[in-house]
Amino acid sequence: MPESRKQLPGAEAVTWRKTGDEAVILNLETSEYYSANETGTFIWEQLNAGRKAGRIAAALAEEYGIPSEQAQRDTQAFLADLARLKIIGPEALK
Repeated sequence: MPESRKQLPGAEAVTWRKTGDEAVILNLETSEYYSANETGTFIWEQLNAGRKAGRIAAALAEEYGIPSEQAQRDTQAFLADLARLKIIGPEALK
């Protein structure tokens, strides 16, 4: 059963499922999917909670005790992958 979360703007055809610490995110229109590890799942859940990239990176740094610069890079890379697969729109990269 997909997680019931706030729908991301422009992602009406996206569904996802969390299993343990990982998530599988699927674009139903393109059949593209993304398998996220624990940190990717953390970012995805933050995004679904309506947070912007900067706040997500700050939360990631705090949650995992990593430098803020690394958290910024990791967050942007993850969001860029999702945008490439048309799971999120480019506005989510901001």
